[in-house]
Amino acid sequence: MAKTAIGLIETRGLVGAVEAADVAAKAANISLLAFESIGGGLVSLRFYGDVASVQTAVQAGAEAARRLSEVVSSHVIPRPHPDLQALLERHSAPGSDPAPEQSAKPSEIELEATSVARLRQLVRETPGVRIRGRQVSRANKGTLIAELQRTWREESSRS
Repeated sequence: MAKTAIGLIETRGLVGAVEAADVAAKAANISLLAFESIGGGLVSLRFYGDVASVQTAVQAGAEAARRLSEVVSSHVIPRPHPDLQALLERHSAPGSDPAPEQSAKPSEIELEATSVARLRQLVRETPGVRIRGRQVSRANKGTLIAELQRTWREESSRS
């Protein structure tokens, strides 16, 4: 996926941010970067993708979050400067998925907020997984998450 835009949604409260992330990931082909608790109850959500997908995701995510909490701000940055992109990726939450070429391992909460299509992509990209081909295509979210976690546990025990 081209990383040509960054989307930001800031809410008052975690529930609205989680709902925004879920709806944004389902509405468009984006990758979540991070949730960040800013303080005072503010939570920031960051993700990236192509410009049209990020615009769609920000609009859908912010609208969904408004139903549950206050949306403080939302914004799309098309064609971000490479230094800004690197800064945001460096400051992503540990275990987030900042870029396809890196092998960061998302937390369970981040995996739950990830679309099934993205989970299938992660499974296909992860060495050592036991499910292949049509099994990946037919697997549900729980199966995909369990397989990723099993593979990562085995990998960390070998290290």
